[in-house]
Amino acid sequence: MYMKTIAIIPALNEEKRITKVIRDTKRFVDEVIVVDDGSTDNTAKVSKKAGAKVIRYEKNRGVGYATKIGLKEAIKTKSDIIVLIDGDGQHDPKYIPLLIKAVKNGADYVYGLRNLSNYPLDRKIGNWGLKTLTNLFCPTGIQYTEGGYRALSINAARRLDLRADRYEREMDFAYNVWKNKFKVDYVKMEVS
Repeated sequence: MYMKTIAIIPALNEEKRITKVIRDTKRFVDEVIVVDDGSTDNTAKVSKKAGAKVIRYEKNRGVGYATKIGLKEAIKTKSDIIVLIDGDGQHDPKYIPLLIKAVKNGADYVYGLRNLSNYPLDRKIGNWGLKTLTNLFCPTGIQYTEGGYRALSINAARRLDLRADRYEREMDFAYNVWKNKFKVDYVKMEVS
């Protein structure tokens, strides 16, 4: 069954990397929306040239704000699945089909589970602490709470009440997953 998929890419000063991210992402989705979060470089211009729809505003408001703007636009386009991917190239778009498959199989919210084996010890401890605290207050079972690579069904996206404007966006997603009792799945992935 065909399901329209939109990718949202929040971006800030990514003119050197965004073209590759857009082109690689477009292989797996119907449309790419770049939300230029007040970049001072040519992120918006190169994103348009690469074939993305661009939403741009002058003042940097934060990745959470950019995500909310992108989600509102994706919901208006009558998409079935929304994928969120970072604009800095750390997320490989090759995992998008797996995220989409998990949503098609009934998940409301699918996240990329990073392989942390090569992370420095302090970052492993930090990630473990954030995951533990998040699941203590919002017991979702999410094993990696700090990643921006995720997919949602349109029904889940419509039920989100995101309020965070900056990097607290990750906790905001976890709270919304818990509050709405979303069915959660994950895709194991390597990160550049």
